[in-house]
Amino acid sequence: MFNDRDLGILGGGALLAVLCLFLPLSFAGKIVVGFLVLVGFMVLALLRLGPDRVPPEVWLMRRLRYGMDVHKYVNQKEPSSVAGDAGMARPISRPASSPAPATQFQPLDLAWGEVGVYPLLTAFLGVVAVYFAFWLSRGGADQIAIWFM
Repeated sequence: MFNDRDLGILGGGALLAVLCLFLPLSFAGKIVVGFLVLVGFMVLALLRLGPDRVPPEVWLMRRLRYGMDVHKYVNQKEPSSVAGDAGMARPISRPASSPAPATQFQPLDLAWGEVGVYPLLTAFLGVVAVYFAFWLSRGGADQIAIWFM
């Protein structure tokens, strides 16, 4: 039903955003840092990389494994010659229509359909509620009381 990886990342991001309340900053600074942390973890939970749209840790493991594998490298760019009928070397011609290989574009996607918007909203509203309760306990209730008097 749910993807445990994405929920774990969202829950960890929400927890770290709440723990940003302990930073030695002003309340506005705590809000900014906390929500930047939360948004970063939301993007990490949604992020899919590569042509087959896999999570970042799977994509990174594939890249590391490919980088560690042994590759067969050839230093010669084009074959220099092939022996002809008379024993003389003649150059091999390449077809003119074959273009040079271009760099591959590695797609980037956000998995909205896979994760859904409800876990994101739940984490966001939970962090907002904790920050609101923290603000109320630090004098926000007095500020609200002034508006109702």
